[in-house]
Amino acid sequence: MSTTKNVNLPDIGDLDSVDVIEILVKIGDLVKENDSIITLETDKATMEIPAPFSGRVTNLAIKVGDKVTHGDLILTVESDSEPAEIESEPSVKSKEPEVSLEDSTPAKDKPNKLDQKKEEISLDTEPDSHASPSIRKLARELGVSLSKISGSGQKGRILAEDLKSYVKQIVTTGNIDDEVEIIPLSRIKKISGKHLTHCWTTIPHVTQFDEVNIEQMEQFRQHQKERNIKLSPLVFIMKAVVQVLKNHPNFNASLDKNGENLVIKKYFNLGIAVDTPNGLVVPVVRDVGKKSLIELAKELKETSERAREGLLKPEEMRDAGFTISSLGGIGGTQFTPIINSPEVAILGVSRTQIKPIWNGESFEPAAMLPLALSYDHRVIDGAEGARFMADLNQVLRNITEMLL
Repeated sequence: MSTTKNVNLPDIGDLDSVDVIEILVKIGDLVKENDSIITLETDKATMEIPAPFSGRVTNLAIKVGDKVTHGDLILTVESDSEPAEIESEPSVKSKEPEVSLEDSTPAKDKPNKLDQKKEEISLDTEPDSHASPSIRKLARELGVSLSKISGSGQKGRILAEDLKSYVKQIVTTGNIDDEVEIIPLSRIKKISGKHLTHCWTTIPHVTQFDEVNIEQMEQFRQHQKERNIKLSPLVFIMKAVVQVLKNHPNFNASLDKNGENLVIKKYFNLGIAVDTPNGLVVPVVRDVGKKSLIELAKELKETSERAREGLLKPEEMRDAGFTISSLGGIGGTQFTPIINSPEVAILGVSRTQIKPIWNGESFEPAAMLPLALSYDHRVIDGAEGARFMADLNQVLRNITEMLL
């Protein structure tokens, strides 16, 4: 049969009164014997008072900020159990009581029964942080420094809500102790981010890697440079891609909205990914096959400059049949480009490297260009992808084929 029982403050030693800094339960809560119910604070120590028996809290007789002394009513519970014998010492968290650093050596005027607990007392590693032992213990388990948290309780005390809020912030930012800066994404990154996520999650990507010996191309480029004609490797790649697309029309195509029909494009417009201060944009160079290397170099330079200045019009980024993303000017050995839906393929270009190549008799240095072809496996199978890359390799290797 349940009875209503009072829980009074036990003997806490030679202290006239102490501050109640935290109420750890509320009316209606079920508490178990030895569960902490309130936290008290003296000038030098913090202690938690445990429940002497189990039961349901029916009334709270104190509030945060009150001062209490031995024998004061704390709360009332409805209980079936008999009271446990209450030691006269303050109950400083049965397994892990805590005092501040200045209390690490018990003073002579401390109660003897506190001395009996000294082997259980852990030093407060953050004496300037006001928090109960239970909060400190939880913070240690989570690896959180209490000095980083501003308390919202009385006298700046760190409450459970403060710790939870801080941990939530940590989870959100992925940062525990270091300072962070929150920078809103640019409009371009927000838009392109959603598009890229859609492309990556809805298209079954396969990527074919290869390296191309472009020694002949580099010699030609150097010869043109001596004539004050600057031609980047990208314009050669653009011309070569168009030449190969003519023999592999499925790569110059897009899927319709239902994903049931392939739309083959008879024109050769190439999207060229451009890095700008606000994010990646993909302007379209039209009719690439009809333009000379010099014309393409001039148009590519002007388009890239306008892209970086944010002057591109929406119509200048539409109607591509195939996209090229070149990181050759930055670095890296390979990467996996994401297909620009509704297109079905994209070519990634990395930085040219000088490597020893076997010529049949000896090794000789050669300029090797890394390429990565990503394609939509719903439209293009592995054999088609390999053949496309082999043909592109052949055209880029033999510059005369491109110039014909």
